[in-house]
Amino acid sequence: MTIRSAKTRLPRARLASLLSLVAVLLAVVFAVGMATSSASDKAVGTTVVVPVTGMSCVSCAATIKQTVKNIDGVSNVEVSLAARTMRVTYAPARVSPDRIVAAVNALGYQAGTPVEAK
Repeated sequence: MTIRSAKTRLPRARLASLLSLVAVLLAVVFAVGMATSSASDKAVGTTVVVPVTGMSCVSCAATIKQTVKNIDGVSNVEVSLAARTMRVTYAPARVSPDRIVAAVNALGYQAGTPVEAK
């Protein structure tokens, strides 16, 4: 019985070790993936601040935000009604600031010249 008991414990011990190793490897892969994706997100985007006139309410700001956010290549949009500006982060390889300005102007607002954000 002692021999049989030792044989059944050995595979369980190996299985536990193997599962621990897999868990550690998955944690490392996940951590590396998260670090890589956030670094690449920052490297790709260019941010500009664009003055916008003609906004008079929160609904105006929301309309502009939704329209610009739906443009392919735009990753983030913040519209400030108080400052009458929008801050847009976009991928220069996929969209130009002129396209963003044109989309806002098509809504009936007046978008000014984009200035690179600091």
